[in-house]
Amino acid sequence: MRKNINKLVAFAIGISIMSGSIMPVFAADTTKQDSNTVTSTQTISGKPLFTLDEAIKVAISNSDTLAIDDKKVSYQDKVNDVNERIDDATSVSGDKEDYNKDTRDNSLNQAEQKREFDEDAVIQKTTTAYNNIVTSQMKIDKAAKDLEVRTKQLNDLQLKKNLGIVTEVDLQNSQLNIQNLQYTQKFNENTLKDAIYSFKVLTGKDVTKYSLEQDIQFDKLKIDGDIDEYFDDVIDKDLKYQIEANKIDKEYYNDHDNQVSEQMVRDAKDKTDNAGAPPTSTLGEPIETYMNDYNIYTAKKSAYSNALSARLQYLGKKLTMDTTDISLNMTKKQLKDTLRNLYTNLLKTEDSITYLKSNIELTNKQISNAKLKYDLGMMTKSDYDALVVNSLDLNIQLRTAIDGYNTLKDEIQKPWTLSSGSK
Repeated sequence: MRKNINKLVAFAIGISIMSGSIMPVFAADTTKQDSNTVTSTQTISGKPLFTLDEAIKVAISNSDTLAIDDKKVSYQDKVNDVNERIDDATSVSGDKEDYNKDTRDNSLNQAEQKREFDEDAVIQKTTTAYNNIVTSQMKIDKAAKDLEVRTKQLNDLQLKKNLGIVTEVDLQNSQLNIQNLQYTQKFNENTLKDAIYSFKVLTGKDVTKYSLEQDIQFDKLKIDGDIDEYFDDVIDKDLKYQIEANKIDKEYYNDHDNQVSEQMVRDAKDKTDNAGAPPTSTLGEPIETYMNDYNIYTAKKSAYSNALSARLQYLGKKLTMDTTDISLNMTKKQLKDTLRNLYTNLLKTEDSITYLKSNIELTNKQISNAKLKYDLGMMTKSDYDALVVNSLDLNIQLRTAIDGYNTLKDEIQKPWTLSSGSK
């Protein structure tokens, strides 16, 4: 065991030297400008490597949601073509022609945007599932090493108890710690099974047949200019075509020529009231004359009811436009509040990452010093192993923090991926 640990430390130090700086054991940190890749030593399994990029591509092609979106885009384009031909056949012109065209174009844009946004969601879900598998496996490996160390410590305690150096209570405490670790290991194994299942649902791939890359990219979010303006821009992108749809309606229905006013209803009522008696057919009178008189009469008679119906539809449309405006403004405020909270959490996570990096660097130095003490017989194997296990735990914490940071960054840059978002 001692020989293996020495090799492991030597390998980790080798990674540090290759990266050009002193780096923490088990967590090589390659820095390029503002970009960092946290790397963990990967177990050689002999299985083909399945990268995150490959997983994302497979998930996109495997997504039923995106398949539906593609159908909707295709059919919306066909529906637009039919509606355009209907307008041509019925000689629609002027404001109505412009309104119909703008509505068709916006409907297609909305369908295409939804497809784009759903793809972003698939990418995020796949990334999360991929990282969950890697992290869960790391936790299992760490817990196994921890159990090995704790079991050795328990055996040492048993000897000390026999010599009267420690009490039965100390022994029971160690046994409980091991039992708790076993429970944790069981939970980690179940979590890994869940992550593997989720990954298969997304990609259709059985991840147990592959090895996964354990690198995780860390790029700080840089926002140039005012933070509120940045939030406004991403929110506007999120709601762009909803806002545009309501704008198209307002431009058409607020135009004087397309309004159905109360005065128009009163004028129509006067027509109906003055419609008089229905025309009668006179002997010898051409049927065309009678039909013309009858059509004029029925038009006057129905003018009021038609105007009321048109007024009702107009008011309903106005109500929809006004409430949509209010609803969109509410959504903007809620999203901005959410983005501000996400950004606060992002900054906190960024600080945590900085702290963990420093802690790992310190632990790396402690392990280097401990190795010398261990080689000189000044430190027990159990104490040395415990320090190595602690470095594994810190590496997992760092990877988890970076994974969380990347998710927060994606949600800030693409609020439509939020489960509580506007879609």
